[in-house]
Amino acid sequence: MDTNCASQNMKLHITPLQAQVDQEVTLQLSHLAPHQEATISATTRDEAGVIWKANATFRADRHGNVNLATQAPLAGTYSQIDPMGLFWSMHPLVEERKQAFFSQTTLQPLAIYFNVATKNYSHIDLLYRRSFLSANSSVREVKEQGIIATYCQPSTPGSYPGVILLSGSSGVSRIQEAALLANHGYCALALSYFGVPPLPQTLQEVPLEYIQTAIQWLQVAPQVNSKQIAIIGISKGAELALLAGATFPEIQAIIGYAPSAAVHQGLGATEADRSERSSWTYRAKPVPFLPYRPTATFQDYVNHQQQIQAPIAFRDLYLESLQHRDDLEQALIAVEKIRAPVLLLSGEDDQMWPSTVFGEMINERLNTHRHPYPHRHIMYTHAGHKTGYPYMPTTINQARGYAYGGTPEGNAHATKNAWQTTLDFLQHTFGSHTIGA
Repeated sequence: MDTNCASQNMKLHITPLQAQVDQEVTLQLSHLAPHQEATISATTRDEAGVIWKANATFRADRHGNVNLATQAPLAGTYSQIDPMGLFWSMHPLVEERKQAFFSQTTLQPLAIYFNVATKNYSHIDLLYRRSFLSANSSVREVKEQGIIATYCQPSTPGSYPGVILLSGSSGVSRIQEAALLANHGYCALALSYFGVPPLPQTLQEVPLEYIQTAIQWLQVAPQVNSKQIAIIGISKGAELALLAGATFPEIQAIIGYAPSAAVHQGLGATEADRSERSSWTYRAKPVPFLPYRPTATFQDYVNHQQQIQAPIAFRDLYLESLQHRDDLEQALIAVEKIRAPVLLLSGEDDQMWPSTVFGEMINERLNTHRHPYPHRHIMYTHAGHKTGYPYMPTTINQARGYAYGGTPEGNAHATKNAWQTTLDFLQHTFGSHTIGA
C-alpha cells in the first residue's frame, strides 16, 4: 500500500495490503532525504469510543529509507526494534482514572489511521484496516440444545479440528479468537457458560455437563473431525478446561492461559447470599473447591488500596488459600486423568492469581503420575494475567480497580508468543491441514 505526498515523494508502505489481526505486517518509509527524521503515528478508536494512539520517530538511512522491522525508534511509545510496536504500544487518550482495556466485543475490522510527519511538516495520512474474520471463514450465533455460543468455521468444505473457547470470569465471549482460529482452519465455538439466560447468572455451580453438551454439539457439526476436539480456556475458563479434560475423554487437546491447579470458590455471591459455593457441579453435586477465607492481613491490604484508590491484586489471597491443606487436597484438579496433550501458558507477574505457581503445580502432578501425553508449561517473565490474541494494545495492566500485572513490552511479547505457540501446539497435535483439503 503506497501513499504519495504532494509536497515530496515520501511514501509509506504497509505489507501485506490485506491482513488479519494476528498477522504481522511490515511498515516502511521511502523517498526521504538521507538521514532525515520522520515521526509515524498510529491512531484507532475502540468500541467504547476511546481513542488510542502510539508514535515513533525514526532516522532514515543513507538511501532515505526506514524499516520498522530492522530499526529501533529514536523516541516514541516503544523503544526496541519491533515491526508491530506501533500496534501494541497504543495508549488510551483518557484520564488515568478512566483507563480500561481496549474494548473489542465484535468482529468489526479495526481501522487504524497512520500519519507520517517530517520536520518541514510534510505528511502522509493513511487508513489501514485489519480483519478478524477472513473472506474464507463464516460466523453464526448458536442457541441450540441449551448452548449459547458464537461459531466460526472455514467456508470451504473439508474436515477440520473443533475447538471450544472459554472466557474467564469476565464472561466476555472469546469470539475474536474463534474467528482467528477459523482463518487458520479450525471450527471454533466461543462458548458462553454463565451470565446469559438461560445459563447460570453467576459463576457459581455451573454444571460440567454443559461442556459435555458443547462437545457433543461440536462433534456432529458439519466439517468437524469428531476425533479432534480441543478446548482452550483463559483464567477461570482454564480451570474449567482442565476440569473438563479430566472428566470427558472426548477432549483431545487442552490449552490453559493463566491456569489454575485447583477448583476455587464460585464468584458472584449476592449480598443476600454470601454462602461458600463451588464454581462447578457434576452429576448434580458441587465439585470440591478451595474457599477464599481472606486473612486479616489481606483485608488490611484491601482497605489500604481502597483508601489510596490503588488497584487491588488478588494474587496473595489465592496464595493464602493454598495453605488450607485439607481443602486443597480435595480441590486439586485430577489432571492425571486427562487423556490428551496439555499446554499451559502463564505470566510470572500475574497479579490476579498466581498462575505460574498453579501451572507448575499442574506440571508436577502430571510428572508425578507419569502422564503419557506431551505436556508443557511456558512462563513469561514480564507478563501478567491478561492474555489473548497478539498485536493489540498492552499498555494497560489494571482496570476496574484490579491489578493484572506485567509490563507493556512483556505482555506484548507474551501474547505474540503464546498465540503462535497455541497454533503450533494444535497443528502438532492434530497434524497439518489445509482449508478445503
